[in-house]
Amino acid sequence: MYPLIAFAKWCRDIPLHEMAPLIKKLGFDGVDLPVRPIAGAITPQDAPQKLPEAAKLFAEQGLTLQNVVSGITGSEDDLEQQLATLAQAGVKTVRLGGWHVPEGQDPRPLLEQARKGVSQMQPLLEKHGLSAAIQNHSGNYLEVNVSACLRIIDGCDPKLVGVQCDFGHLPIAGEPFDLAIDLLGPYLNSANLKCMRKAYTINRETGQLQYTNAVVPLWDGMTDVPAILKKLKSVGYSGSLSIHAEYRSHFHRIEGDTNATSELIA
Repeated sequence: MYPLIAFAKWCRDIPLHEMAPLIKKLGFDGVDLPVRPIAGAITPQDAPQKLPEAAKLFAEQGLTLQNVVSGITGSEDDLEQQLATLAQAGVKTVRLGGWHVPEGQDPRPLLEQARKGVSQMQPLLEKHGLSAAIQNHSGNYLEVNVSACLRIIDGCDPKLVGVQCDFGHLPIAGEPFDLAIDLLGPYLNSANLKCMRKAYTINRETGQLQYTNAVVPLWDGMTDVPAILKKLKSVGYSGSLSIHAEYRSHFHRIEGDTNATSELIA
């Protein structure tokens, strides 16, 4: 049985002392906590004070805090301070930030910048007993799929830098999950269970179909959870599964309703 951890983005706006019992009540084993400047339960500036408090509150509920989601890319002036703060709170894995490619921009210089930042981060990760992971993210991102993530971390030590495989984004980007897992090999750092599908509306001006990504509960989208679990077992994956509950569609963003999202998770 894989430990289930909650990506706490949907409840980031409630106080930590309320978040901890809520996540425990929902049946999770731990927390995948956003610690980042945007959409974070804790900001990097607040982390030295608030992260130890969060770890204590989660521990009191029997929850682990081994994973955090950050905005780190390796170019931060206070990079070592951020990593040290995470390590001191008992964090073991930090998800790195992403690299959005603006429309019309040549992505190749950004790719070289990303590769350099991640590679130079490795000595600090080793020093503080951390591993880092890039999450594949569909859309105009350098890390659009697992294959692209591997370009960014090529040559890195898989014990220090790997990929957090997001099984919701894979089908949107058109990358089969079994191929992705096999390509990752030792770079499979961690795993997210998210479910997405394409939703369509009609453009009233042109009359053409237009498609958007809908993030839905696990039974309602393109993520083949049983097959993914079987594949993870076959390659010896023994880490946690981070459950992502950013439920939204073109018509409704239910993730803004903490109670409704919690009921769907349960």
